[in-house]
Amino acid sequence: MDKRASDGAALIRQAAADVLREVGLHAATTRAVTDRAGVGRGLLNHYFRWPELRALAWEAIFAEVEGPEAAPDEALEAWLATAFAPEARTYWRLWLEATDLAASDPAMAAALTRVQGRMLARLTADLAAVPERCPDPKATALRLTALQDGLAGLLLAGTTDLTPEMAEAHLRRAFALELG
Repeated sequence: MDKRASDGAALIRQAAADVLREVGLHAATTRAVTDRAGVGRGLLNHYFRWPELRALAWEAIFAEVEGPEAAPDEALEAWLATAFAPEARTYWRLWLEATDLAASDPAMAAALTRVQGRMLARLTADLAAVPERCPDPKATALRLTALQDGLAGLLLAGTTDLTPEMAEAHLRRAFALELG
């Protein structure tokens, strides 16, 4: 791919990520992406099929969320402290929408599998750094992220009196119980 073609594809991918952040996976359209990128639909279709572009953009967003490596104790505290922060709402909406789409969209299922795998591996590695307190880091990471997903879903649905502070307290309590 020459530089101009690479730039065009990158522009479209970035526009898709921006649109996903703004309106979510379910509401995003190719028209919104091409309008944002300032290109025609034909160019988008030249480089991408919509399901693949949507999955690539979603995965790029979560690559940014994963952030840089940190010391295990710092990484665990940051994970607990930011899990339900107001700025995380957009990412939780995108995560839950991807989970929903993955059942019928192979490209999204593959992206979700990759991102979830990386996030679980990273949390597992951070938990493994405290082996005397965490005898089964992989299982602990799975249980904690399942609780995090469920609490985020409740927060987004707004069907309970759960607040972000309460959700963080529940996650911290489960974390403390897991680590004895």
